[in-house]
Amino acid sequence: MSDAAFPPHAHPFRMLDVVLDLERERCTVIKAVTADEVIRDEAGTAAGRYPLSLLAEAMAQAAVPLGGLPVDASSCAAPVGHSGRGRLAGIDALRLHRPVSPGDRLLITATVLGRQGPLLRIRSVAERADAPPGEALIAEGEFTIVVEETA
Repeated sequence: MSDAAFPPHAHPFRMLDVVLDLERERCTVIKAVTADEVIRDEAGTAAGRYPLSLLAEAMAQAAVPLGGLPVDASSCAAPVGHSGRGRLAGIDALRLHRPVSPGDRLLITATVLGRQGPLLRIRSVAERADAPPGEALIAEGEFTIVVEETA
């Protein structure tokens, strides 16, 4: 997948590693959690846990490529030259089911719940990519993203 599918963030704020699948209403990404990403103090960080604030940011960034797709897009690939620029406008019902630690590899899927002008309402689910069935769910939540399409 081309770099155009990624949000326009740069290191250290780019939380996504690989866009696996990009359709009009769903984007699936891989996020590899590393110890050197912890850039702020948060309860649990000292115990080796990944901060919920950074996990929430990764879950929101998984939706940004969806904003760069034209409204009538139906292909599975990211269109060349289109990228979404997004700002997080709201987080609702964010739930952490299991802690995340450095070394975990996460599969994050963002699904569009609704679109209204520049607003994109999504549901994002983070799962451990290597977990046995029934133990994969890490976190889930709904996000409102303000998206500006760029050429």
